[in-house]
Amino acid sequence: MKLSHVALSVKDLERSQEFYENIFGLKTVWQGEKRESGKKFMFLEDDNGTIIELFQDHNPELLTENLKDTKKIGMKHIAFEVDNIESFLAEAERFPINKITEIKKGTSVKRYIFITDPDNIPIELFEK
Repeated sequence: MKLSHVALSVKDLERSQEFYENIFGLKTVWQGEKRESGKKFMFLEDDNGTIIELFQDHNPELLTENLKDTKKIGMKHIAFEVDNIESFLAEAERFPINKITEIKKGTSVKRYIFITDPDNIPIELFEK
C-alpha cells in the first residue's frame, strides 16, 4: 500500500498550480471540472509519483483556522524533503514565499522551516 495523494482546497486554481509547479517542480497530469457543482480540480505529480490534488470551489471561503494549532484535530501541514533548505529557498525566491518560521533544528529531522502556499496552507520543508 502507498499513499495516493493529498487534496487541498484553494481559492485560485491557476495561481496554486503555478506555485506548486514552479516551487516544487510538480507537473499537471490531469484536470477537470465537476459541471454539476462548478468545482474545478487538477492533479499535480512529482518524479516520485507523489500527487497533490487541488480543488477550487465556485464560491471558495478563505481559510480562517490556524492549521498549525496541534490542539485541534485534523490535518496540520504538508511536507517536502529537500537536500538543503537554504539552496531550495534561494531558488524559490523568484516567487513570493511566505516564511512562517525560521530554519530550526529538528528532533525527527535534521532541520526544518515552515512556509505557506498562496492560500496560507502550511508547508514544511525539511532535511533528513
